[in-house]
Amino acid sequence: MFEHGHALLSRGRDRLRRVARETAELLVEIAELVASDGEFAPLEIAAAYDWTVPYTQRQVALAVALTTRFPATLAALRAGEIQEYKAHWIVEAVEVLSDAEIARIEAEIAAQAGKLKGRQLNDRLRRMVALADPEAAARRAAAKSEARRTYIDNLGDGASTLMVQNDTERVHIAHLRMREIARQIKSAGDARTLDQITSDVAVDSMCGKGFENVVVHVHLTLPATTALGVDSKPGYLAGYGWIPAQRALTMAASKDAVWQRILTDPLTGQAVDAGRRKYRPPAALRDHVRATFPTCTGPGCVRPAYLCDLDHAKPFPLGGTDQFNVGPACRSHHRAKTLGGWRIEPSEHGLTWVTKHGFRFTHEPEPIADPEPAPF
Repeated sequence: MFEHGHALLSRGRDRLRRVARETAELLVEIAELVASDGEFAPLEIAAAYDWTVPYTQRQVALAVALTTRFPATLAALRAGEIQEYKAHWIVEAVEVLSDAEIARIEAEIAAQAGKLKGRQLNDRLRRMVALADPEAAARRAAAKSEARRTYIDNLGDGASTLMVQNDTERVHIAHLRMREIARQIKSAGDARTLDQITSDVAVDSMCGKGFENVVVHVHLTLPATTALGVDSKPGYLAGYGWIPAQRALTMAASKDAVWQRILTDPLTGQAVDAGRRKYRPPAALRDHVRATFPTCTGPGCVRPAYLCDLDHAKPFPLGGTDQFNVGPACRSHHRAKTLGGWRIEPSEHGLTWVTKHGFRFTHEPEPIADPEPAPF
């Protein structure tokens, strides 16, 4: 049994070395494509490799860095001496330095990187950078402070994570403050767990316990039977997706909520009309298109339609400004079509994106209501 386990682990280590070598060659090819195609290469790479755009952008940054400024790290990856994640850490920690300092630190860390575990390698790299060029380390810290933001990770099943990127000391103090408030609530006899209370304290401070601090815009895609309590079909929340019926009804019942009627085809579940009262036709068209296409129509892109441009598949005036020729496209995909050699071929049921190098990706809108079963 001992010998069998040893053999399995040994084969596993050999596989990881092969994966590292293949990854190195893939990154070299990515860098070559970026050098020839420029700005729009990441979008086509994402589509062709079935990667998300953010992941692709990270891989592109690594590929360019390894092939231009980190030859020793690339060589270690090619030899299977380090895994890809360690190459990421080396580049991210050291890229603020000059080429000469990078070469010196690469030579110093080369013999250690394969032996150091995750946090050990990262901490050692950061310390080496701070000693080599304190001003560069300070500039990176300032840049990260400038990049502070919030963003959402949708987890599905009606749950999301809200992430806050800010200065370390402020984030830690904010978390300690929320935790202290949660402990006080818990000590008063609240039945929720401490983690649940802490999460609720954070969100309640922004939107209120009953959404009283915000105006909620609900695209009403619930069947009338659900609104009347006859059944419990899910609702569709713009920018997120499906949510349980009761949550949709709770949001819709909140103070100052704005309701919008959306009619769906009972056979397909797709939007056929977005009702409005006082807006001129272009605004009505915008709402209809965003109801039909809830996200960017670019390959693999899930950016919510309300954050996208409304783009003509066939440029105006060759193509009309109507529901068959206008669709949401994030700024990157819009620019790829306008400037990067991409094109869109519209059809009656959706559209097809054709990339610069001829890859084709058909986008058909997802239904926003459950299609009704065919009658017998």
